Amino acid sequence: MLKVQDIMTSTVVTISPETTVRETMEALATNHLSGVPVVVRDKVVGVVSMTDILNFMVTAPQRKSGEIEKPVDQTTAADLMTDEIFSVRSTSSIRSAAALMQKRGIHRVLVIDDGKLLGIVSALDIARVVSEKGLPGKTGVKRDPCADKPSPWITL
Repeated sequence: MLKVQDIMTSTVVTISPETTVRETMEALATNHLSGVPVVVRDKVVGVVSMTDILNFMVTAPQRKSGEIEKPVDQTTAADLMTDEIFSVRSTSSIRSAAALMQKRGIHRVLVIDDGKLLGIVSALDIARVVSEKGLPGKTGVKRDPCADKPSPWITL
């Protein structure tokens, strides 16, 4: 049975709480990520996701003429990170990681053993494994034998 350690990304992009929103967005865009752990001295203290950034941008108060506000460039990861951390151990099953993501409505879980960040597993990682290896006990998608042509959207 495959374990989280078999599919996790072990080179994890991280940011510090002092990282600005702009720098966080650049890190996400440059690395094609939708979320990033916030780390202080090798300890995960939170996670910033694109959802967190979008919520911040949508709910940030509108600047009125003459008011001084904290600009986006001075808003930090600490200001918008989620401090509730969802993690699994490296020896956890992929099923348990997927179940945690489904239960919490999240797209990634951190892989942490004894307080040390070892990696990250995303829903995309799990989808990739399922597409490559299939599901145990399942034969895959069956094509309707009565269909004239297969769907142009599904390659079997």
